[in-house]
Amino acid sequence: MSTNFDMGEMMTITEAYQRAYGFASFATAAAYFVWLAVQLSHTPAAELNYVPAMLWAIGASFVINSLGRGSAAHAAKGTDRRTDERDRDVTRRGDALSFYVFSCLAAVPLVLGLLEVDPFWITNSLFGAFALAAVFGVVVKAVFYAKVL
Repeated sequence: MSTNFDMGEMMTITEAYQRAYGFASFATAAAYFVWLAVQLSHTPAAELNYVPAMLWAIGASFVINSLGRGSAAHAAKGTDRRTDERDRDVTRRGDALSFYVFSCLAAVPLVLGLLEVDPFWITNSLFGAFALAAVFGVVVKAVFYAKVL
């Protein structure tokens, strides 16, 4: 399989876009949760101003994903950018599995809300659910691409 966004060896533009999305999702969520862990080591959760950092992480994810998609599109310049049946199948199956994973993970913030836990824990568990489901989706799609569904 090719590396980065090199469009060689039959990688479609959709697969390259998935790599960009995976990198953006993982890198920004990891950075946010590392920052959060450091902050929690010396500041109680109730006193932590986490909202700006979370919004920066979300914004950075959009920017990094956009730059990655642009790089993939540039690498695909001059090649056929149409998706094929394999792309549609991988996307359909991967999105379905990601939905199931997110649905299960979203139960955590729901239960926390029902228990009237501090909004810090609800918000961060929901952000974590989104991040885990996104990374899971990219990984499962990469596996599907490798197995050539």
